Order: sequence, then C-alpha cells, then structure tokens
Amino acid sequence: MPVADGYDVHELWYRLLLLRPWSCLAVVSPERTPKTLRLARSLAELGTQLRRHPIELVDGLELDLERANAIAHLVEPASSLAPAEPRFVIALDSPIANPVAIAVLAASDAVLLLLERGITGIPQARRIVEIVGRERLAGAVLDVG
Repeated sequence: MPVADGYDVHELWYRLLLLRPWSCLAVVSPERTPKTLRLARSLAELGTQLRRHPIELVDGLELDLERANAIAHLVEPASSLAPAEPRFVIALDSPIANPVAIAVLAASDAVLLLLERGITGIPQARRIVEIVGRERLAGAVLDVG
C-alpha cells in the first residue's frame, strides 16, 4: 500500500534486516522504470526513520561508466567490512539494458529485484539473478499496480 508518493515498505524492511546483515542494498528492475527509484527511496526513508543514522539514497539510474565507478567507490568501504548496519540503498538500471550497472551490483552486499506484473518477463528476471548471483539476491518485490 502506498504511503504519500512511496510504497509502504515496513514489512519488507524488517524482512530484509532479518534475512542477513547488509550495509548496501541495490534495488534493480529488468525494466527502466521510475518505480525502482520510488522503492529505493521508500526503503531509505523508512530506514532513516527507524535507525539511529541516516541511510543514504543513491540514484544510480541512467548510469555512465564514470558515475558507476564513483558509486562503487562510495559504497565499497561499507561493503568490504563485515556488514552490520544499513548505510546505502541504491536504485539501479537493469544490468541487461545498462551493463555498467554491474560494477555497482558487485559492490553491493544485497540486491532486491523489482518485478512488474504484466511487464517483467521471466527470462529477464532470471538473467538478472544470474548476473547478481543467488547468494546476494535478498528477494523480489512484485508491483501489481
């Protein structure tokens, strides 16, 4: 259920925290959609409200190589330590449509896949899972609206 301009992500937030420790979560969709940024923003805003420190939202949509490297460099120190506290939520382009997103995905501890009912194809979703690796896939969200 939407909250203001975002999604109600309370249950999702707690499930992500219980799943495993992470400091950098990438939100990615097989499609180029503003819903990716909307979901990432909703998670970062809720996380900031519930945690003792801000969670930085990083807009990684429409990446070029320079921006991808800058984001990977920004989040890498957080990911290289034992992830203990969420610090970054990144909205990313599909690595199928924009392969430079793979550099940022590689620097992330966990990846959340955003799927859209009636739009996302199973082959594209599977390809992203292959690129990310099942071990780093935190889960998937199905947007039905």
